[in-house]
Amino acid sequence: MHPLEIYLTEVALLRGATRETSGYPALANLLNTAGHALKPKVKCIIHPKNSGAGIPDGGLFTPDQLKQYDEAGDFGELIPARGVIEVKSVGEDIADFAGSEQVEKYLSRYGQTLLTNYREFLLLKRFGGKTHRLEGFQLVPDEKSFWLATAHPRKTADALGE
Repeated sequence: MHPLEIYLTEVALLRGATRETSGYPALANLLNTAGHALKPKVKCIIHPKNSGAGIPDGGLFTPDQLKQYDEAGDFGELIPARGVIEVKSVGEDIADFAGSEQVEKYLSRYGQTLLTNYREFLLLKRFGGKTHRLEGFQLVPDEKSFWLATAHPRKTADALGE
């Protein structure tokens, strides 16, 4: 089964659940599948400890970082090499929180932040004292379209491709 199809199938089951946090496992699975293909690989850990800028929704770690820690270990002083994740509900627009104080704090501390509302993804990076938008991806443009896409996960995965 295609990773996007799995993601949409898992998220569809959560439609009536808590809006933001219930999708964390499905999101982590999707990011871990994508991260496994990268060099170096990237592992998503949900809710790493606060290391100076609040508790991010997730952290993106490389194997060299994790070899000295197990997933039950203390990540308190470990800065995710590939940044942190900030998740909002499907109905929120990324543009509305991309410049928020919370995201700015994460960027200042971690250097890179992946924003998502489960239907859009935007990677921000801080360098030269400024925030830069590196890349983004939109599965669908709005919440209604997202729930329609989850009703047809295979069709959506086929339409979007790799």
